[in-house]
Parts: sequence; C-alpha cells; structure tokens
Amino acid sequence: MKTLFRGVLTTVVAMMIASVAFVSCKTEEVYDFEFKLPGSVVTEFEETIVLPFKARNIVSVSVSARPKGWTIDDIDLINSTITITAPKSYTADDSSVEENGTLRLTGYTAAGTSVQTSSYLSLLNQNIDLSDKYSNCYVLLQKDTRYYIDVTHKGESNERIKPDNVVILWQSDRNVFNYDSYDAATGKYTFFLGHEDVEDEDGNVTSTRIPDCNAVVAALDANGEVLWSWHLWATGSDIETTAIATSVGTFMDRNLGAYHNSDGSVKQDDVYRSYGMYYQWGRKDPFVRPEDYKFSANEDKIIYGTNTLTTSYKYVNAEDGDDVGTMEYAVKNPMSYILGSSTDGYDWLYGAHKSDLWSKEQKSVNDPCPRGWRVPESDVFEAFDIDENEDAAAWGDVSNMYGWHLVDKATGVKMFMPAAGRRSFETGALTNVNDYGYDNVPRPWIGYYWTATAGEDNKANSLFFDLNTTRAVNNRYEAVKAMYRANGMQVRCVRDN
Repeated sequence: MKTLFRGVLTTVVAMMIASVAFVSCKTEEVYDFEFKLPGSVVTEFEETIVLPFKARNIVSVSVSARPKGWTIDDIDLINSTITITAPKSYTADDSSVEENGTLRLTGYTAAGTSVQTSSYLSLLNQNIDLSDKYSNCYVLLQKDTRYYIDVTHKGESNERIKPDNVVILWQSDRNVFNYDSYDAATGKYTFFLGHEDVEDEDGNVTSTRIPDCNAVVAALDANGEVLWSWHLWATGSDIETTAIATSVGTFMDRNLGAYHNSDGSVKQDDVYRSYGMYYQWGRKDPFVRPEDYKFSANEDKIIYGTNTLTTSYKYVNAEDGDDVGTMEYAVKNPMSYILGSSTDGYDWLYGAHKSDLWSKEQKSVNDPCPRGWRVPESDVFEAFDIDENEDAAAWGDVSNMYGWHLVDKATGVKMFMPAAGRRSFETGALTNVNDYGYDNVPRPWIGYYWTATAGEDNKANSLFFDLNTTRAVNNRYEAVKAMYRANGMQVRCVRDN
C-alpha cells in the first residue's frame, strides 16, 4: 500500500475539533477526537492515503460524510487511522465523482456521546501555481482548477509579511472559491475555482465556463488583524491575447475586475458583465459593481463571506474612529469605503495626503493591476476621442450600449469603454448619471476611469465621458478631469513596459 500526503496544509479549514470535557452529576467524561493532519489533503488519482486521527476514549468511529467516488477502505480504531482511495478519474460532467469534498467522522464514547471531526479531500487534477507571480491582483482564467498564490509579499515589492492565517473576506457569488487552505511553511495559499453552467433558453445545461467572480483574500496576524489583502479576478478569456495595442501603449480589452468587454453590445447581460471593480484613488482593494446594469436602486451587488452568508462593505468617516483616514486603517480594512469631506479635501486619506500611492513613473506597491500591468498615466487618453459615427448618432441608437468606442487618433484602433459610473466621494453610493441642472437630465450613463497621475488640490486625474440626451454635440469627452480621490471609479490597466 502506498501512503501519500501531498500538499497537506497546516491551517484548519472549516474543521470541527472536538476536545472537550463532559461533566455530569456523577462522573466526568473526558475525550479527544480530531484529525492529526487538519486542512486540505491533496492527492492524485487512485492513490491510497492513510490519515491519522486522535481518538482518546472513543470506542467506535463511523464515516458521516465523504465526497462522491472516494472509497473508505478501512477505519482502524486501534491505530487511529482511516484509509481512503481517491477516484480513478474525474470530469466535470460526471456527477458520480466529486473532485473536492468534506470527509467527516463521527466518534462515540462509551457513554454514547457523539462528536465529529472534519477534513477536506482534494484531487490534484488541474492545478496552477502563481506563487512566483506575486501581485495585488491574480488573474484566474481556468475553471475547475486548484490555484496556489503567494501571500507573503506586499504587492510586487520585496516587503514581506508572515501571516498567521489567510481567509476569504468576500466573493461576489456564493461558493465559487472553495477548499482553501494556507501553508505557513511555504507562504502559499491555495483554493479551488470551479465552474458555472451555461444553459440554453429551455434551461438545459449546454456547457460550462469559468464563473464570473471576484473575491478578496486577506492575510491575518495572530490577533486576527489584516496584514495585507489580494484581489482574485476570475475572467472569461486571456487578457494577454485580447490586449489592444495603441499608439500610447497596450491596454487590456476590459476593465479591471470585468468578465469581458461588451464591445458596444446592447444586451443587458453583456453590458453588466463588462463593468469592473471600483477603486478609490491610491488604494489597491476593489469594491463591487451595482446590483443591476442600470443602477436602478444604486445598490451594491450582494457579496458572500466564508460561511456563504451575505456580507457587506462599511462606509466610514472620521466619526468612526481616530485611525480612519490613515493608510494603516485602509490596509487593515479592505472592506471599508472611506468617505471624504470638505475638511480633508474629499480625500479618503485624511490630513497627510500622498500623491505617490499610485505612480506614473513606476508601478507602486498599491497598484491594483495584476503583474505585467499598471494604472495608466493621464496623458495617454489625450490620444483618443469618441468614435465619430457614434458621437453623431441619434441618442436612441447608442444609449443602450452604455459606453463609447474610443478611437486612437493616430492609428484608428478602437477600444470600447463601458460607462460604469462611479461611487460618490461623499456617500459611497453608486451613480451613473450627472445632473447638470438642465431640463433634460442626461440618461444614465457616464464613464469615469482613474489614472495614476495625481492632480492639484489633493485631487487626481481621470478620464471622463458621458452621453448627452439634449443633442449629440453636447456629448462630452475629457481626457484629463480632476476628481476627488475619495471617489470610487473604474480602472483600465495598461501594459507595464
């Protein structure tokens, strides 16, 4: 028999450890029951593994849960081991085999008390190790895959941290990122990214695809405080092969955090899935898109915590604590949107304003773009303008695109920029319309995109455009528009040369 422990990770993942003393009016019942190797046990196809457990004063053990297709060969209570054989094969279409799942044992004492302990079993099927490409954002392109990332570097810098634990703070859909664990010895964090079904008009599943999902994971110290956090971005196609080369640099074809680029489509789902994440200027952590593509109620999309229950952002200001509005607070609270006020120049960073949190000279430690990409400087958008045909078109012909094709004036190359609005610097509320006080308020939409260039008066430069409902000649395109830094806006990354 071959015993294999591959990638046994040291952090307890959703594990119930039973080590208790049961006290009755007559006797004290003492027992222990737990796996000696907690966490995620990763093995190859058809391998047999022997997992040891601790069983003090446990007289019998049974299996109460196991993933489909995994065989329980033996439970040896004398030696406190369980022998398991992994499936021979796995495909996403085979419902009789689960690639990952919970192994749960139930132990019983002589008095009849039951107690449980759990571990995760995972097939080493498709796996991708990104730990040598450490960054603030990891691009994930392959479904049904186990990923490994580095969680010891701050961004792409050489500044290191030593996490005590790593957790998923939020994900934009329930149970997309699963079976996660952290190995303190290697500094690697691992998780499994599954798939979502694609259905036809009759509700029949025709194929599967990588889920449209974003998440933030955080490294914690021994006190549970966040040391650093990272953006996991599952997106629909390779951002390298779909990049757009222009006279002023090579841009991603989609916004940071978007599933794809709608490219002028008027289909609601295409428009919605082209919205990326929102960022306050100089911060690396993303904030989610609206609940629907029209910003109907201006509500955040529902997000989920590690226990699959819904969670939400906090919207904070100076009244919420003396440390709010500092860089230290921003790092420790990646789910807090820091509101601006007139007393701090509507910057989320109060008092000690900094203009180098993002940089046009070189990629900063807080840059939210993945490795190989960066937030562009503001001058690059001077090279573009709205496509002439779209600019001159009737309002009804272009309004449902929710965005413009921008044209490189030197080469004629086009790229579509969704009009995904912004988050208010005062309230954090999502908005996709500017009210200029006219009789005919522009129909939603507006586009705002941060650049890495800091502006005057504690502002920063952005790209701005909108669709005007009065007449086409009033459509606006401003390559450089100064905006308050507490605004939450989209980012279109450019290649970091």
